[in-house]
Amino acid sequence: MQPTAAEASVLGVFESIRKAMLANDADTLRMHVAEDYRGSDAGGRPHGREEYLAAYGPGGVALEVFQVSDTETRAWAETVLVMGNVLIRGTYQGQSFEHRARFLDVYRHQDNGWKLAASSVTDAV
Repeated sequence: MQPTAAEASVLGVFESIRKAMLANDADTLRMHVAEDYRGSDAGGRPHGREEYLAAYGPGGVALEVFQVSDTETRAWAETVLVMGNVLIRGTYQGQSFEHRARFLDVYRHQDNGWKLAASSVTDAV
């Protein structure tokens, strides 16, 4: 099944965010993450936009690998969900890590385009 125009547009934003996370590009992340963003990490800890930007900006998580698979999308009017599997590998505060997880991202259309409004990650078993 072909993605809708909204789903295709959001997948482009998703890819831009993925590349920005790999590059610690806070400016690109800031452009794509909603002001009222809320998320939770694999440990269930909530975070807001500023914590997200700090975690993946310069001096934060240094990702070496960010592979996405089994991506699915669902669209409704001004909202698109992106879900799938992810493998991330890198270092944070001098410690190496590798996570395999399921993710669910919520994108909302605003006057200035699609923005990541919410995300949740669950460790894969």
